[in-house]
Amino acid sequence: MLNTYHDFVARVNELGYYPFYGRFLAGVPTVEAETAPEQWHTGDEQTDPWQWKDRAAKERKLAFGCILGGYKGFVSKGMYPLFYAANRPAETVEERYLNGEVSQAVYSLYRLFENGAELSTSELRRAAGTSKNNGVSRTDAAMKQLQKEYLITVCGNRRRVSADGQEFGWPANTYCLVEDWAPEGWLDGADALTAEEARNRILKESTVFGKEVDSTALSRLLFGRRKS
Repeated sequence: MLNTYHDFVARVNELGYYPFYGRFLAGVPTVEAETAPEQWHTGDEQTDPWQWKDRAAKERKLAFGCILGGYKGFVSKGMYPLFYAANRPAETVEERYLNGEVSQAVYSLYRLFENGAELSTSELRRAAGTSKNNGVSRTDAAMKQLQKEYLITVCGNRRRVSADGQEFGWPANTYCLVEDWAPEGWLDGADALTAEEARNRILKESTVFGKEVDSTALSRLLFGRRKS
């Protein structure tokens, strides 16, 4: 069981990648499964897994977001170039938009991050002109796709600010372009790999989870049915 933030970071580095919660795939551990229920939502950065996700991204020790086939999870520095090469499309967002391969929502959202912007979920929804009852699911789906394709990533969190400058509410994740977040060395070697090569190496490294993990199901979960 994981008791501290240090234990957690070491575990991700040991495994290479680590789903956050929920049922991911039989045989693949998750943070939720390897921590005690009473640890969660205490607000303690040392022992609360909910705090670990934001701290790890902010300190740039681990990548976090919807980066495991769209599922929330963590990737270590050692595995990040592989996941980047395996999931990042060869064409730019603009090229794919002009070819009709991505939606207006995805394209518009991506452009908000140009010039080094770091934006929270609420800021992105507001910029997209969506609300709880009008288009928010479309914006959230676009955010998830951009994370899944290693175009944006979680880079920290912050609370909302009232009109009189006072912070309020729970901290919300903030996002930025992968290139603006990734520390030195995190993308080394990614450009030399094809998507197929990277995916095969990820699956090979995934033997760390044990023989009971279905590699075909894992590939489908992490990479979908996309062509190389």
